[in-house]
Amino acid sequence: MGIALAFPIIFLLIILQTTIAGQITLLSGSTDLVLLWLSAWAIQGRVKSAWFWAILGGVCVAFISAIPFYIPIISYSATTFFARMINKRVWQSPLLMMFVVTILGSLLLYFSSYAAMTVNGISMSWKTSLIEIIIPSTLLNLFFSIPMYAIVKDTAQWAYPLEVNE
Repeated sequence: MGIALAFPIIFLLIILQTTIAGQITLLSGSTDLVLLWLSAWAIQGRVKSAWFWAILGGVCVAFISAIPFYIPIISYSATTFFARMINKRVWQSPLLMMFVVTILGSLLLYFSSYAAMTVNGISMSWKTSLIEIIIPSTLLNLFFSIPMYAIVKDTAQWAYPLEVNE
């Protein structure tokens, strides 16, 4: 069931990210809805298809993004790895896990994007990038991580219901 949900949800998130969420900015930073969904999805213990979602999300974002294609794939996969590892260790506070995974995933995505653009010859000041894009984007991701976690948790409970033993 989780894999069947991946395509419509990822495509809907990309549409929302490029249209509505792209207009909600803090300085020059914006939120990454796909990263937030993947973080929350990977935290859910019952979810078995988190890696498929990470690869699909990375490939889809790579098609619409100006950054090199491998950056979203690697960043989303690493975020899923972080979420799975943290889930095994800090299982008692899911919202705290969401915050930690959101911060780690956001910083990984934005720092690797900055590095890739610098390697490709796009000149950006480190200080300006940090103050105008990386920190505001991470803060917006933290802000939107709370409602995203609630939506993802309900979706995961619907897609992977608990089995009742009689």
